[in-house]
Amino acid sequence: MVKYELPFNFDLNLLNFIDDNIDKDWIEFLFLSPFKDDSSNARSHVEGVAKSNWTYTVPNSRDDYTNFIKEIQKHGIKPAILFQEDTPIASNILDYYLKLGIDSFIVNSDELAKNIKKIDSKLKVVASITKILSAKDLWENDYSMYDKIVLHFPFNRALCKLKELPSFYKYTLIANSYCVYNCKSAKDHWSSTKETSSKVPCLKNINKDDLIYIPPEYIYMFEPYVDSFKIQGREYPTNILSEEIYCYYKKIHNPLAGAIYNRLSPFNGCEYFNKGKDLEFVNYNNPHSGLPHPA
Repeated sequence: MVKYELPFNFDLNLLNFIDDNIDKDWIEFLFLSPFKDDSSNARSHVEGVAKSNWTYTVPNSRDDYTNFIKEIQKHGIKPAILFQEDTPIASNILDYYLKLGIDSFIVNSDELAKNIKKIDSKLKVVASITKILSAKDLWENDYSMYDKIVLHFPFNRALCKLKELPSFYKYTLIANSYCVYNCKSAKDHWSSTKETSSKVPCLKNINKDDLIYIPPEYIYMFEPYVDSFKIQGREYPTNILSEEIYCYYKKIHNPLAGAIYNRLSPFNGCEYFNKGKDLEFVNYNNPHSGLPHPA
């Protein structure tokens, strides 16, 4: 069964919703940002910003943060911590999370991934989407320090290219993002602040034909090529996030994704999800394709 990585928005009501509606075996882990003093992350710019009658807030004290981790674990779900900075975190900071019993991390730094594996090879380390790895990167560089790799936006609209990626890695796709597959500003957006985020160009409200959202009914088209799917939305209110999760759990129509359904049908699925197949990012002419990893 292809599992799902779910976001945590620091609302305990989300845990109650999962208890009542979702089979825990369907969940890979619940991912969340680290304590605010430990590391920044790709959603730091929306922390404390009011939007749609909801303000995404993170714990102000380490005790409060620790209690959230313990609550997740009490509900029988694994927490996974995001470390999306380019440089490794200090060993004493990492030790804090390990002592909480956390065994899964989503990281941007190869050095940090190696450090975690040195501590215990059984710890799970996922390469964050913030690494922006192309097909060329995946073929020519060594990412064996990762258990899994989150693929960047273009692969959501280059379905036919997924089977051409190195088979010696496992992959994750973000299923419900409303970003565009040919985005040029992702890294700038992820590293922005509350003050600068509005100045980063964003095309998702202009180029509706280029969105990367994979509706629940079409997720089966991608299942043969990935190990798991990731649902984004750490900054979403629980009523919206729970609807997103439930639709993917049941593989039913998601009314929140109207812009995609207006362009997608059972008759044009392959064409739609391969719009980006000619992008250089997803292509690599590898004569050794299909051979074991040289490392």
